[in-house]
Amino acid sequence: MSNRSQLYAPSLYWFRYQYYKGLMVGEESDSPETFTSIDIAWVQERYQTLLAAWGLKADLPLRDDSPSRHFELLQGVCPATERQRLGFSLKKPNCQGFIYPQVIHDCYALNWALQVPEKMGQDGYSCQELAQLNPQQCFLPISNSPLGDVGQTLLLTAYVAPPKPENPKELEAFAQGCLQGLVGENPPQPPPRLYRCYSLLGGYLFEYGDPDLGVQDNPYGHVLIWFFFDEEPTQILPQFYWQLIDLFLYYHKITKIFQDSRGFYRIADKLVDKNEAILKTVQKDYLRESKTGKLSELKLEELKGTLKQLLTTSLDYSKQLRNLEYSRNSIAINRSNYQAVLARMEQLAGGPLEAFRVFLEKEATGFETQIGADLNYFNQGSMLLNQGIATIRGLVDVDQAECDRDRYISEKEQYVKENQANQALEDQIQSIGVGIAAGAIVASASGLMTQGIPLPGEGDRDIPPPTLFILVLGLSVFCSWGSWKLAKNWIEKRREAEKSRVEGQTQESHEHPDSGDS
Repeated sequence: MSNRSQLYAPSLYWFRYQYYKGLMVGEESDSPETFTSIDIAWVQERYQTLLAAWGLKADLPLRDDSPSRHFELLQGVCPATERQRLGFSLKKPNCQGFIYPQVIHDCYALNWALQVPEKMGQDGYSCQELAQLNPQQCFLPISNSPLGDVGQTLLLTAYVAPPKPENPKELEAFAQGCLQGLVGENPPQPPPRLYRCYSLLGGYLFEYGDPDLGVQDNPYGHVLIWFFFDEEPTQILPQFYWQLIDLFLYYHKITKIFQDSRGFYRIADKLVDKNEAILKTVQKDYLRESKTGKLSELKLEELKGTLKQLLTTSLDYSKQLRNLEYSRNSIAINRSNYQAVLARMEQLAGGPLEAFRVFLEKEATGFETQIGADLNYFNQGSMLLNQGIATIRGLVDVDQAECDRDRYISEKEQYVKENQANQALEDQIQSIGVGIAAGAIVASASGLMTQGIPLPGEGDRDIPPPTLFILVLGLSVFCSWGSWKLAKNWIEKRREAEKSRVEGQTQESHEHPDSGDS
């Protein structure tokens, strides 16, 4: 049998991470969402699912030891210096392992290790037999994880018979076969493609799963297959294994945050397109028209509606910029944590671990740089949006002020005309009243005149009553008319003086639009 068809002493390590508190920003969220806890029962249930798949019956009581937030396995009493984990052994397949739950900062870290204690050259495994290490596909990511899913890494290590090939590409097909064996004959999704391969501690590490892609495009998460060609890596790996738990946590935090940031980018980009379309319409339909004259009342109302729409999208836009800034800061923090853990691992390993440093220097740095470039681009869009809002607000204010001033002057002139008409009628009534009063005074003496008035001269002649009546009546009419005429002329002169004063004020309003009347 070919040396490249067998692997020996395979070990499988499962690392699963879940936020239990803190801030989470989702693509559809208006703001970072704060949650305080995920029920510890979820952690218990996830482990029990794995135990059931392996046919193990182990009591796994977990205690949330607040405020230190560390889980303890209540399986007897262990010294505080020892890691509290649950070990187990199985006869079929012949393997042993341990379960180690813990909390790292704001995340649950679920860890399961399976090791086949065989010697190289004995009891080899084929790629298809690796399915025994993943019964019921229990180590594959689940689709119904609760809020705060961070990600998982599945690490397979195995001996491969020497000699070690000079080019790792010679083992790519074999590594792909091992991955196919892990996911089973009929996986729900095709296995992920090879992302990158590295040299690591004398062996080759094959990495599957693009860190740019989320769980929808990469349902199997982060998969690593590490081939050894001598026993040295198995002696070094236990030295830094516990740091691997932390390292993969920061790896997944960085990739998860970047994947979420792509959602914020898409939303912000759509808002930019929407805002630019609105501003182009405003420039075409309003700004150019305003050069030839002020806007109509109808278009002013339309422009006010456009301004409200831009203010709403501006708020949404600001939220996405805030989310991107939050993402960049979070990646910077977790990149620094990743670097510190990696430095500790290299110290424990006694040499460089370039395979893990590549992610730090390329993806993690590139993610942060990419979000920074996105922010620079969108900040320009934010400036354009704010300038457009200010321009539209100024246009509305200027044209609205002109419309209000014209309306005020028109209403004032109409008021003056109506007031003048009312005053003319009032003057006429007053004049007639004066005339009638004057006539009535004269007519009041007519009673004395009806008896006749003796005429001087010869004889005893009198002015006859009919003639006297006509004379009195004429005199009354003359007095009434004269009084009315005099009163009317006096009132008209007074009104003319008032009208001249009002017209002078109106003329001043036209010449000085910024005066108090406007």
